[in-house]
Amino acid sequence: MSNAHQEAIKQFLSLMETVDERMKSTFQNMHQGYPTEALVRFLKARDWNVQKAHKMLIDCLQWRIQNEIDNILAKPIIPTDLYRAVRDSQLVGLSGYSKEGLPVIAIGVGLSTYDKASVNYYVQSHIQMNEYRDRVVLPTATEKYGRHISTCLKVLDMTGLKLSALNQIKVCFNFI
Repeated sequence: MSNAHQEAIKQFLSLMETVDERMKSTFQNMHQGYPTEALVRFLKARDWNVQKAHKMLIDCLQWRIQNEIDNILAKPIIPTDLYRAVRDSQLVGLSGYSKEGLPVIAIGVGLSTYDKASVNYYVQSHIQMNEYRDRVVLPTATEKYGRHISTCLKVLDMTGLKLSALNQIKVCFNFI
């Protein structure tokens, strides 16, 4: 990593020390013990511009706080039959790990119907799955493979996809 990149990380870390405790807490949930790696993601997304990366992260943390994302895994979709219907019509699952140790997540786009509940329940379910991936699956892969793993591979199975279903999928994925 270049000296300029290391300096940007140092500046970003310094800026993060000035945020309030609630933001620090939600940032800890995000980075799962790897704050530098998390900051690098935001820096790369903003071409290593520290101010823009900081604003992007602050906006992200505010969204997480406003939407209580840190507690979303404890917020069930109820009643249970609605939860089951949402998960049964949104085909997603961990199918294994790549040679590099990245979790491989299969998404059955073609056979998912997204028609058993409102879009809000599908969004909640999607966020829950992402939080589970970030808080459980990725840390487990990191431990298992002995190096930091912060990303996964997603395989989209388009089997059975009909053009008429694209509009419904578009509505759901606009929120993702």
